[in-house]
Amino acid sequence: MKEKKILYNIGRMLPLEGTREEEALQIQKRLKDGRTEFNQLVQKVFGAVMKISALDLSLHDCMERVSDISSVVRSVTERVVSASHKTEENMSEVVSAHESFTQNAIRISEAAAEMKEHLAAGTAELEEVVTESAETIRNSNETKQDMEQLMNVLKDMNDVIKGINSISAQTNMLALNASIEAARAGEAGRGFAVVADQIRALADETKQLTANMDELVVRIGSASQMSCESLDRTVTELRDMQENLGKVMQINQVNEKSLVQIVDHVTTIAASGEEILSAASNVQNQMSELSDDCTQLETETAAMSSVSADLQNSVSPVQEVEKELDDAARRMGTMVSDVFYMLDNQIFINTVQGAIGAHQKWLDTLGKMVEQRCCMPLQLDDTKCAFGHFYYAMHPGNREVAQIWAGLGEKHRRFHGFGRSVMNAIRREDYGGAARELGEAKKLSEELIGDFNKIIEITKRLDTGGMAVFEG
Repeated sequence: MKEKKILYNIGRMLPLEGTREEEALQIQKRLKDGRTEFNQLVQKVFGAVMKISALDLSLHDCMERVSDISSVVRSVTERVVSASHKTEENMSEVVSAHESFTQNAIRISEAAAEMKEHLAAGTAELEEVVTESAETIRNSNETKQDMEQLMNVLKDMNDVIKGINSISAQTNMLALNASIEAARAGEAGRGFAVVADQIRALADETKQLTANMDELVVRIGSASQMSCESLDRTVTELRDMQENLGKVMQINQVNEKSLVQIVDHVTTIAASGEEILSAASNVQNQMSELSDDCTQLETETAAMSSVSADLQNSVSPVQEVEKELDDAARRMGTMVSDVFYMLDNQIFINTVQGAIGAHQKWLDTLGKMVEQRCCMPLQLDDTKCAFGHFYYAMHPGNREVAQIWAGLGEKHRRFHGFGRSVMNAIRREDYGGAARELGEAKKLSEELIGDFNKIIEITKRLDTGGMAVFEG
């Protein structure tokens, strides 16, 4: 009977009062020490599974970012390589075109300089023409004055001719009268008649000569008049020509100045073109080097994709370890209802308090996402968060605690669901919807924390009464 009581007390982990069985005491002590170590092991296993879950989340986020970066880098690299090749081709055309442009600019500069010399020579010739035209005008004016004097001489000659004609007429009349008187005188006036006939013949001859001279003077006067008019027209045209030549000279002088500026500008452009050509050649060489670098970048990008794939393969063991640890934690959870492995109340309280802290950090991260309008690493699986591993592994035996504990699962699942809703809203750029989902998450958070605090209070009360939370 005594042995049965000892075994009963050992099995219920009750004090062995009134016994001196050293072996029984040692067995009970070893059992207590084992339970203490088991409790510590439970804490370490749950700590490890939580860390592995956090690591798995972090690794998955890193993998997604590496994959995204790899995709972006690959896309950018392809565009850069394409642009590099296209730019290299374009730069080759630019260098060729600019080389042709520089050569043309040099030829234009040389042609402009030659044109400047020709223009200067033309201006000098125009100046000579202007000088000669001025000399011609002066000579024409002098000739006109001579012609005017000739006209005056011809006028005087007309007067002389008229006088001669008058004298000739009078002489002819006198000769006629003398012939008449000589005829009256008869034989005595025969000699006088001969003289009169000769005088009359001389008068007729003089008249004929003066008539010829008069015709000649008229012709000379007409020709002189025409020469004067022609000289007037010539002088007028020469003056117009001189004025036009002056304008042409002014235009030539302006053109010459402009041409000098053009020559300077073209020379500057040619010099700049040579510099640009040199720079373009350097750019072409650099683009060739860039093309080689882009080829290397393509190789490195492919290597990054390979690393990303290797990283994904490396994460698989972590997931397996997490699953094994979670399985171990769930098996431990079934063991803690046994008095030999029963979890200490304080450890249970500490775990629930830790869940409150982790829960608050999760909610803070969700708030930062809404505030900064960008997604961040966040555990969306309610079975893998710090509380989830513990919740789904442990089943408190106390009815009061178990009743509250049973209602946590759905709330906890809905709470994590708000994280997914917020992230989806942010990806859609529906920031108002994300804020509304955050508000609902905060309301549900207050309920969850209230339940956590109730469980802690009940557990403390049980601990004060010497009862375990996992006792039925």
